[in-house]
Amino acid sequence: MDLKQIILFINFFFLVYMFLYAVYVFLNTMVASFQLDDFSIKKSHMVYPQLNNRENYIPISIIVPAYNEEVTIISSITSLLHLRYPKVEIIIVNDGSKDSTMQKVRDHFELKEVKRPIHKQINCKEIKSIYEGDFEGKQIVLVDKQNGGKSDALNTGINVSRYPLFICMDADSILEYDSLEKIVVPFLESDDVVAVGGNINVANQATIQNGKIVKIDTPKKWLVMFQMIEYFRVFLMSRVAMNGLNANLIISGAFGLYNKKAVIKVGGYTTDIIGEDMDLIVKLHCYYRKNKLPYKIEYVPDAFCWTQVPEKVSVLKSQRKRWHIGMGQALFSHSFMFFRPMYGTVGMISYPYFVLFEYITPILEILGILTVTLSFFFHMINLEFLIFFLIFYMVFNILASWISIIFCNYLFSDSLSLKGVIKLLAVSVFECIGYRQMCSLFRIGAFVGTRKGKHKWGNMERVSME
Repeated sequence: MDLKQIILFINFFFLVYMFLYAVYVFLNTMVASFQLDDFSIKKSHMVYPQLNNRENYIPISIIVPAYNEEVTIISSITSLLHLRYPKVEIIIVNDGSKDSTMQKVRDHFELKEVKRPIHKQINCKEIKSIYEGDFEGKQIVLVDKQNGGKSDALNTGINVSRYPLFICMDADSILEYDSLEKIVVPFLESDDVVAVGGNINVANQATIQNGKIVKIDTPKKWLVMFQMIEYFRVFLMSRVAMNGLNANLIISGAFGLYNKKAVIKVGGYTTDIIGEDMDLIVKLHCYYRKNKLPYKIEYVPDAFCWTQVPEKVSVLKSQRKRWHIGMGQALFSHSFMFFRPMYGTVGMISYPYFVLFEYITPILEILGILTVTLSFFFHMINLEFLIFFLIFYMVFNILASWISIIFCNYLFSDSLSLKGVIKLLAVSVFECIGYRQMCSLFRIGAFVGTRKGKHKWGNMERVSME
C-alpha cells in the first residue's frame, strides 16, 4: 500500500467517523432538547420543598479541598455562608498548602483548634489538626493535613464530615445562593439517588457582592468566550441527554452532591489517579449494576456553580491535558465495562461513547484534517470536495453550540443579555475553527502522560472575584 492509498484510507475512515459523530451529536441534541423542555415544564409547576421544615431537609457537608488557594479561598467560603439552606457544615481541607491559605482561613473566621475523634472509614493521609468555629450560624471546620493530592483531601473531608450527604467543590468556585435547595431535590424525590451533578458556568466576568453573584457580563477575552460556549454545550446538552439514560459518567469535581454511605461502599476517591471525579462515578455505576441494586445518578441543570476558567493558553493547555489524562485513567481502570450488556446503558452507550467519541477523538480529528489537506495539495481530491468537507465538519459543531446557547437563554433568561446571546452565537462560528483544534492538540499530549503525575494538583492561576 503506497502513501496515496494510505491517505485515501485515512480520509475514508475519518469521513465515516465524522458522519457517525455528527449523527450522535444530532441525536444527543434532540434528546437533550426534549428533556430540557420537559424540565422547563416541570420547573414551572414545581414548588421547592419547604426546607425550613426540619422534616423535609437533609443536612449537607460541603467539602472544599484547598491547595495554595489564598487568592480565592475567603470569597469562596463567604459565598457558602450565604447559601439558602438550613443545615450545612463547611469543611475546608488544607492539603499542605505552601502559601497562606491556612492562616487566612483561621484568622478571617476566628477558628479555634479542637480535639475530636475521627472515624476513618476511608484511607487518607495524616490529619495534623482541626479547627472549628460558628460563623453567621453555620459551622466551619478547617482541617490541616499532610499533602496527598485532591482525592486524598476529599477522602479526609468525608471522614471528618458529620452529615449523610456531602458536596465536593473547588476552592475557586462560587455556588448560587439557592443551588443547594435545587441540587438536593432528587435525593428528596427518591431514596435510590446516590449522586447528583450541578451545572457549571464561567465566572470570569462575574460581579460578586457579599459572596453573592449579582451580575454576569459577557467575557471580553476570546479564550474565555470559547470556553463559555464549550461549557454550555457540555453541561447543558450532553449531561442532560445522558441523564435520561441514567448513564452519566462524569459529575464535575467543581460541584457534585453525594450519598456518603454509597461513596464509602466503593472505597471513596481513588488517590493514585488524576480524574478522581469521573473515576468515582464510574465506580458507583459499576458497583450498583454489578450487584443489581437500584440506584440513580442525576443531573440538575438549574443548580448553578460558577468557576474560573483559564485566561491564558498555557494554563488552558495544562488543564486540558490533565483532564484528558484523568479520563483515560478512569476508562482504562474500568475497561471491562466496554460493550458489556450486564452494565446496561453505561456499558452499551455512555462508556463506548467516551472511548470512541471523547478519548480518541483528538487523534482522529487532527489526523483527519491533516490527511484531507494533504490530499488536496497532492491533487487527490478537488476543491469542491474540500469545501464540502469543511462545511460538513463545521455545520454540525456550530449547530450544537447554537442550540446549547439558545436553550440556556430559554431556560435561564437572567443568565445572559440579548446582546450577550448574539455575541456568543457569532463567536461560536470561530470556536470550531482554531480553538477546538488547539484543544485537540493539547489533549493529544495526554497520550504520552497518562501514567504520570498521579495525584498532583493542577496549576491554575486564580483571580480574586470580589
